[in-house]
Amino acid sequence: MFLLAVLVGCLPVQAAQDRGKSPADSILKLYYEDVRARLSTPEGLQMCDTLFTRASETGWVQMQAIALCLKLDYYYFRNDREGILEGTRRVRDFCLAHGKSEELRYFYYFVWGGRLITYYIKQSQHNVAVYETRQMLAEAQADDYQRGVADCYRLLANLYLVQDSFRQAYENFRRELDVLERHGIEDVNLPTQYASLAQCAVELDMPDTALVVLRKGRALDPEQPFQRFSLYKAYALCYLETEDFDLARQYVDSAEMQFRGEPSMQLHISGLRFLKTEYYKTTKQYDKALTVLQESLADTVRRETGHLYYTQLKDLGNIYWLKGDMRRSAANYRDYIHLSDSVRSAEMRSSTDDFSGILEIARLQNETKELQLVLQQKRLRSTYFIIALLGCVLVLGGLFFARAMKLNRRLKASEALVKAQNEHLVAAGEELLRAKESAEQASRMKSDFIRNMSHEVRTPLNSVVGFSQVLASKYHDDPSATEYTSIIVSSSMNLLRLVDDVLNVAYLDQADTLPRTDHTAMNNHCHECVSKILSQVRPGVTMIFEPSSADPVVHTNLKRVMQIIQHLLLNAAKFTVEGEIILTYDCLIPQRLMRFTVTDTGPGIPLADQETVFERFVKLDTFSQGTGLGLPACRLTAVKLGGRLWVDPAYTDGCRMILEVPVDLPE
Repeated sequence: MFLLAVLVGCLPVQAAQDRGKSPADSILKLYYEDVRARLSTPEGLQMCDTLFTRASETGWVQMQAIALCLKLDYYYFRNDREGILEGTRRVRDFCLAHGKSEELRYFYYFVWGGRLITYYIKQSQHNVAVYETRQMLAEAQADDYQRGVADCYRLLANLYLVQDSFRQAYENFRRELDVLERHGIEDVNLPTQYASLAQCAVELDMPDTALVVLRKGRALDPEQPFQRFSLYKAYALCYLETEDFDLARQYVDSAEMQFRGEPSMQLHISGLRFLKTEYYKTTKQYDKALTVLQESLADTVRRETGHLYYTQLKDLGNIYWLKGDMRRSAANYRDYIHLSDSVRSAEMRSSTDDFSGILEIARLQNETKELQLVLQQKRLRSTYFIIALLGCVLVLGGLFFARAMKLNRRLKASEALVKAQNEHLVAAGEELLRAKESAEQASRMKSDFIRNMSHEVRTPLNSVVGFSQVLASKYHDDPSATEYTSIIVSSSMNLLRLVDDVLNVAYLDQADTLPRTDHTAMNNHCHECVSKILSQVRPGVTMIFEPSSADPVVHTNLKRVMQIIQHLLLNAAKFTVEGEIILTYDCLIPQRLMRFTVTDTGPGIPLADQETVFERFVKLDTFSQGTGLGLPACRLTAVKLGGRLWVDPAYTDGCRMILEVPVDLPE
């Protein structure tokens, strides 16, 4: 973004210097520099309008366009969406009003690609950015504006690169460079573009192609540190792919040298950390890779909701997996999946909303054109009527006939245009549907991944628990050995519960409803739950079950209901130091409901947090054991059963959980 801002600042100056050297022009140039210096201040916005007015008085069209672009920049660097949309429309309308001449064509495509589309990319609205870029590409090709065509291919390549679509990114980078080379267009960032193309080739397992591309980039003799860094980084990744680790190490060191004595290069430190992480991971120096990743995660400039942050969590999980540290690997994978799902869901919602808005605008425009077609048809019928009425006047009739033919040609051209735009809208809708199906497939793959990983972690943990119990029985006379084995068993059981919670939530997220196929009464099963939890109750705490006076046989999902009750009792036993824990059960036959209450005399839950505790990974006591998934899983299970689970706000002597589940009575 810093380099982009520098280019934006330089290009209008060059355009401004194309005008003559008159005193009025010199004054406008000085005023232009003053506007740029004060653009971040409130008075800078008014100065943009003044610059536009003065330029229009002298007839300097380029300076008028520059004034409009500066006003757009005022909103762009504040991420003001409405201001950006309005500013972009104003610049493009101004260029069109002046025939989109050669001197204004740069500004027309600059605000479209460099401002509007770049804004959508920064806001992670990738679908909208792709739609706008394709629109811009079609228009640039129609105008034969090759720099704009190259910019579109670069934007598309970067969009696909963010989405890890390396094949499409490679093709678009290749097209951009082909346009620049074929038309002899100078671009200061050409070495960087070669480096990006080479990195895509490495990702596509084409190291030979990457080396050919990198030689072209290096032949340009780049002067900027960032350009040299980009080439060295691509060289290092290429040699890592071919397992030439000595050459890879040399280029890693060369890339790191570009940061010495160059404060501006700190903006690109994440790229260096990524390179070093890949080198250490590929050469199996996992501890060094972890150190670099931890430095990157500790960087306060990064945002925890960003793409870089959660991909680094995934890299942490991969490295811990390679090191054999399954517990940390599972924890990082869990954080990565949770954060990536949240970010992608928010991005998709935002992108879908904006894309729907664009389609709605296009639909309204088509309706307007259809109304215009109807009006044209009415005018055509009126013309034919006048021709029939005044047929005796040959000359007048001939004039009207010529006019009718002209309107008919316009009608056909308008019909062809409307048809083409309708086809484009249909294609855009299909693309949006494919994006939705891709997101659903990604969600399913996430759940499959969690199930597979949970199974892989559970198997070795079961072995640890089994052998720990064997050790405990063998060395039961040794207090130290008994204590150590009990710690191992306890910690392993905690990790097993973590895996069970993650697996349970993943299953519930995919299930629409839970079946009620068990045919049973509930009092005895409630007694069993209380018996299982008695060993967890602290000394001085009494656990009581008050059975239902009416205990009919009902159809329900016994496993899931008992799972919820057992978890609620376990929570009560964990937090109750003294007093009592009471489980009550009532069967409300008229309402076809089972109501369970678990009441304890523990510390209770503050009123403000009685809904917060049902959110995932939320723990009111950060020092207590647990993952923060238990209560969310209980509520989700109750909802899937058609019931509900909540905290009784009226009870203040501890905590009271109320569970209501619908049941079916036998015929």
